[in-house]
Amino acid sequence: MGKNHRILVIDDVHSVLLEKLAAYSVNYMPTIAVDALENALQEATILVMRSKLNMTAEWIDRAPNLKLIARLGSGMDNIDVNYATAKGVHCINAPEGNRNAVAEQAVGMMLMLLSNVYKGDREISERVWDRKGNEGRELRNLTVGIIGYGNVGSRLAELLVGFGCEILAYDLYKHGFGTSQVKEVSLAELQNQSDIVSIHVPLTPISKNMVNQEFIDRMKKPVVILNLARGAVVNISALIYGIKNGKVLGAGLDVLPNEKLETLSKKEIELLSYLSDSKVVVMSPHIGGITRDAYILLAEVLADKILKWDNNLPLVN
Repeated sequence: MGKNHRILVIDDVHSVLLEKLAAYSVNYMPTIAVDALENALQEATILVMRSKLNMTAEWIDRAPNLKLIARLGSGMDNIDVNYATAKGVHCINAPEGNRNAVAEQAVGMMLMLLSNVYKGDREISERVWDRKGNEGRELRNLTVGIIGYGNVGSRLAELLVGFGCEILAYDLYKHGFGTSQVKEVSLAELQNQSDIVSIHVPLTPISKNMVNQEFIDRMKKPVVILNLARGAVVNISALIYGIKNGKVLGAGLDVLPNEKLETLSKKEIELLSYLSDSKVVVMSPHIGGITRDAYILLAEVLADKILKWDNNLPLVN
């Protein structure tokens, strides 16, 4: 059924998605400008997108035939899912496609910060050779708290098992997932016991600025904080507060509240400058989920979900 669907793809995608959906009418327009999208959306019944478009209620209304929005990735914060659902437009994503990539980067950032690799590298570039001052800590003797036990959080736990560290996990929406290797805890327990906190939650009104000054003050031990979720989950002013007073030993940030650096306000520039100058903060430009492997897997996963949706088969999203 449904081979009459007209699929519009507006972001770059691996060819495997196009191959899997070859029985449909597919309009592949990865270079289309946003201001040209309105005409292209008129006939589309399925929209495949990543981050080019902020799919607001207004844009959904401009797509009168739309039945499905399929996002190449995990985060759905650039889609008004509630409005789409109310209009009868189903929304799916593909968090399975890059879960391992993000989890691996989280481990990498942990090791860089714990071993002072980044700090040592910066100092050597300044002609400073300081072995004692860069004495590190071993992950196996520490407790890692994972906030958000979805696709990425659970995969991170799997990777950490081999290091022999204690693994705690908290999820606001999931319960009963604890195992002999992963202890399910409350947020308060996680804050009381963790040496490292790794955040893997979607951006919602509840999670926005979740890591604020109060959160940091409630950490019992000096902590390393990792954010590979969404930038707005961590309040940067509060993070810097924690670094300055020793409550935060280091931070790994793959995301920022405002990733359009050319639009930063004066205050945002000041905050970013502090992070950039710090030798205990590692940053990357939202690349945790971008690997060659994930690029292929995202396309495979999403294409398979589109096919299942069109054939009324159960979807795990």
